[in-house]
Amino acid sequence: MNTSELYKSHSFDTNCSDDEESISKEINISQKLIEIISSTLKQIIKENKKQKKSKKEFDKIFSHSREPEISLFDYLSRIHKYSNINDSTLIISLIYIDRICKNKGVKLTKYNIHRILFISILISIKFNEEKIYPNSFYSKIAGISIKELIKLESAFLKLIDFKLYISEEIYNIYSTYLYSFDKISNN
Repeated sequence: MNTSELYKSHSFDTNCSDDEESISKEINISQKLIEIISSTLKQIIKENKKQKKSKKEFDKIFSHSREPEISLFDYLSRIHKYSNINDSTLIISLIYIDRICKNKGVKLTKYNIHRILFISILISIKFNEEKIYPNSFYSKIAGISIKELIKLESAFLKLIDFKLYISEEIYNIYSTYLYSFDKISNN
């Protein structure tokens, strides 16, 4: 489905002004990006099932004793809806996740992905967004205590060696890759 078809199938009002049309289009592109990211992460989790389980300390920090009831797509949609973040923040969070997986051997599982995803988005928000809310706001979105949020944030920052900067080149590689799935344009 191309962008115009995507827009037509989800538009709220066919007589929108240009600004309203642009906003509606951005929302639809964001939803498609959320679908692509959640699908990509689910595929990684599926591949990781085939590998030997890791017993590293950070696994204990991020893992939950049972699989969360909310789907990855719904969880990511919830975060996006309530935190009002830009698509660039979602892409940056995926780059952070990729870094901890490649550089620190973190294996994404159905037991840790929700917490890892949320904390990577939170750190991306704090690094990338202009409007930042208190941790109490974000803990409500995530469904975790403020104390746990701070613990997870600290652990994630250590895993990423506090290296939050992402070059334009790296960002563009990930962005192009994600948007290429459905030939979504960034415009």
